Amino acid sequence: MHKLWRVAVYEYRRNVFKKSFILTLLSLPCTIAFTIGLGFFMESRQDNRRPVGVVDQAGVLSAAFIPTDIVSVWAVEHDEPLEFIAFQTNEMARLALEANEIQAYFILPEHYMSTRQLEVVYLQEPGENAWGQFYDILRLNLLNGQSPETVYRAASGVDFIVRSIDGKREVPAASGPTFGLLMPLFIAMAFLFMLLMSSGYTMSAVADEKENRTVEVLVTSISSMQLIGGKILGVVAISLTMLFAWTGVVILGIFIGRQAGVGWFSNLSMDWRAVIAVVAIGIPAYVLVTALMTAIGAMVTTTQEGQSVSGIFFALHFVPMYISWSFLNDPHSSLAVLLSVLPITSLMTVGMRNLFTIVPTWQVIISVVIQIMCALGAIWLASRAFHFGILRYGQRLNIRRLLGLD
Repeated sequence: MHKLWRVAVYEYRRNVFKKSFILTLLSLPCTIAFTIGLGFFMESRQDNRRPVGVVDQAGVLSAAFIPTDIVSVWAVEHDEPLEFIAFQTNEMARLALEANEIQAYFILPEHYMSTRQLEVVYLQEPGENAWGQFYDILRLNLLNGQSPETVYRAASGVDFIVRSIDGKREVPAASGPTFGLLMPLFIAMAFLFMLLMSSGYTMSAVADEKENRTVEVLVTSISSMQLIGGKILGVVAISLTMLFAWTGVVILGIFIGRQAGVGWFSNLSMDWRAVIAVVAIGIPAYVLVTALMTAIGAMVTTTQEGQSVSGIFFALHFVPMYISWSFLNDPHSSLAVLLSVLPITSLMTVGMRNLFTIVPTWQVIISVVIQIMCALGAIWLASRAFHFGILRYGQRLNIRRLLGLD
């Protein structure tokens, strides 16, 4: 065990204390921050804070636009209301628009109550908030005289609730899935990104020693299992370092988002059972793929050749996404259960099924057991590949010999 830990510490230090690792560590948070920032920027451009003009030829709107007895309804629906300016004629509204005093103006013609048709005049398309708030004002005025309860119910619109077939998951359609509900899927994606980011370290864990001939010195003082086990343990530690760093960035981003009033972060409650299930599957699944890539690194002749194969493991994890329609139709189908317990596919499958239902505990336990057994077998396979390929410089290891079939 002492030699195994020394190998793990060496592998960790050799890769972590590099500028390239820092760049790799910061690449994902910077990409996510840029994407989110760009999204907020594009969303902000959809709103326009300039006033909106109204020409009410049909006499539908009240002088104050919002009837006094239902002002409270308007306050609930809109935190940042726009200013609406009444114009007596189209010419006056047109002059204000050309002077850039308003972003657009709505015309309610005299026959509006019979045709329900109106006109909108603008030089550049108004923001989404202008459309939404005007139609809300129009709706409130048409409901003027009704009871406050009736007005509130009609003005609030329709609130759909998306419920899974088994009734165990409910999501309001208006707000969409909450951050807490998506957390298991985010964790599964984090494991896959770790796999992608650390594939270079994994493939070069053994290939570097073979290329520079230091493997001849290593085999005189350490067994194949100790060396490979230490290498895999070191790569897992590197990946956990990235995961903890990314987790800290995510927590900081959530805190900043809540302070900025981002509604999506208002509800952080999550199903901890689903989170624990994904983590329990993700750790042995990651060790399994790491061990398999280490075995490939021991079998190939160069590091570049091994890295070209690593993308296959990443692609296989996304197979459940290609057939996600089956989870929507029946989250407890035979195919969903099968993919939930098989290696490689179980991580994404369980993460996606948790969006629609609660994955039974027995399926999670079976998946974890299978992952652990396969991970141990992969570690043994990697050590065997290293043992047979120690002195095979420039030669590929025969798979049949590796599996003892030759």
